[in-house]
Amino acid sequence: MKRKLMVLVIWLATASVAFTQQIDLKALDKLAAKSKNKTEISMDEATVKSALGFLSQDKKDEAAVQRAVKDLKGLYLRVYEFDQKDAFRLDDLKPILDQLKSPGWTSFLRSQEDGEQVEIWMHRTNGQTDGLLLVSAEAGEVAVINALGMVRLEDLSMLGKIGSILEGATRSK
Repeated sequence: MKRKLMVLVIWLATASVAFTQQIDLKALDKLAAKSKNKTEISMDEATVKSALGFLSQDKKDEAAVQRAVKDLKGLYLRVYEFDQKDAFRLDDLKPILDQLKSPGWTSFLRSQEDGEQVEIWMHRTNGQTDGLLLVSAEAGEVAVINALGMVRLEDLSMLGKIGSILEGATRSK
């Protein structure tokens, strides 16, 4: 019995480490309620794999996206556009950024000027990058992207192409 309990405790500890890079985006719900336009994408691992099935190896851009995100375990994107430039404050993003104080998160880029803010954070487990968070806030718009799974710096530009490629691929099939 003690051995089974020990295995369960180890498994739970490992599982909690594996999922710490997912950021709780519920704090953005109040911004969504104020926005004039919003885009929200929530793709767990099964949804990512399913969506990649729409892509063709024969098309250069689609094949590149498949390679770049093959180890992606989830993709969560929120983009909110506002009619008024002062519809939100940078402090509204504090609940998201506070989560990055947990172990494993490292700031990769921080830029703040003239009321605009961009931050990129990476999460590492056992020396491997397994999560990414991008927060961008400027007058009239907030964007947050949380990518889970193995993320390579050279593949970051592909994250921006996923939506448009998948949209085009699903329309043509």
